[in-house]
Amino acid sequence: MALLHKNVDFTYKEVDPYAKPPELVAVNPHGLVPALDVDGNHVYESLITMEYIEDAFPQEPRILPANPASRATARIWADYCNKKLVPVFYRMLQRQEEHEREAARKDMLEHVRVLCKAMQQLSDGPFFMGEKFGFVDIALSPWVECFYILKHHRGFEVPGSVNDADSDFCRFHKWWQAVREVPAFKGTLCSRDELLATYQRYADNTATSKVAEAIRSGGPMP
Repeated sequence: MALLHKNVDFTYKEVDPYAKPPELVAVNPHGLVPALDVDGNHVYESLITMEYIEDAFPQEPRILPANPASRATARIWADYCNKKLVPVFYRMLQRQEEHEREAARKDMLEHVRVLCKAMQQLSDGPFFMGEKFGFVDIALSPWVECFYILKHHRGFEVPGSVNDADSDFCRFHKWWQAVREVPAFKGTLCSRDELLATYQRYADNTATSKVAEAIRSGGPMP
């Protein structure tokens, strides 16, 4: 998404990260995506990859603010998405006991509420940090897009709407409405049916990925 937004020419190679093909492992020894091969230089881990793209291709539009304090703020909230939102996404999907799923639903809503409050404090939007689509939006939006997977399997939805000014989540819905119109975001969307099929193994708790193993063991995400 960062490459598309910054209009960087690149070749996209779709691989099955669950099969961990040799060409993926050659770029990222952990066999995880996203991973970049830039003239033989290998870059991986999602947030590090985004920072590399910003540094290597400094043309407009920038995805990080010019101000150092604002850049730090963007990194803080992108990191929050990875450390808080993502593990709960998998926990809600993968846990088989209803009380564990319900605990995950509550945790997810609380994380979204925290993000919503951060948005409100930072700007009027429509994006996370203001008028420009940027670093936190790119980190957060793929997971919010996947909320339909949680709705399908676990009945999870963020309450309220963009028109419900009294809702705790109004600013979140305003953000999401804006993000869905960004060409770079639209350019990364894939078939919902295919993604539902991919995540079925997590809903059944039959996935064998490092992520699935971490959720089962209660250990850190890879």
